[in-house]
Amino acid sequence: MQENFSDNQLVELINQGEYKYLQLLINRYMPYIISVASKYNAGGLDTEDFIQEGILAIFSAVKVYNPQKASFKTFVSLCINRAMSSAIARTSGAAKHIPEGMITPIDEVELADMSSPESILIEKESFNALEHTIKSELSDFEYQVLCEFLSGKSYADIAQSLNVTAKSVDNALRRIRSKIKK
Repeated sequence: MQENFSDNQLVELINQGEYKYLQLLINRYMPYIISVASKYNAGGLDTEDFIQEGILAIFSAVKVYNPQKASFKTFVSLCINRAMSSAIARTSGAAKHIPEGMITPIDEVELADMSSPESILIEKESFNALEHTIKSELSDFEYQVLCEFLSGKSYADIAQSLNVTAKSVDNALRRIRSKIKK
């Protein structure tokens, strides 16, 4: 008999504290959740993570659903898709502003021996020479973009501080990578 309840009836019962009906609603929408989750393929998340996001989206949808605005099916579908999109954004948000060519795996980084004053001086001179070489190869704009980028700013923040478009920043970083690789 419980399976014959409409979505709206189940939502109403759940909002009245009858949380046992939440599982019925989850089971009803699980095929849809699995279908949507299988379409997403993002680094750091697998299908099970997306399924969990979909289940949480159902619970959230139940709490804020307004039957005067849309059917529950339409509303919960939207909530599930948004939850999965947000999961991708959360996991890739920090890395999306860093071009892949500028990321070095930590196990490939060699640290200088800084146990003596001579090695510190040599490293400082090497750094200064590298900085001078980079400055001479890059235009003033490219050098400004590089400094801002290395300080951890996003493309949008760099664009705003230099009063240019984010695309100009992206193009400058591409030229910089090309010049530095030479």
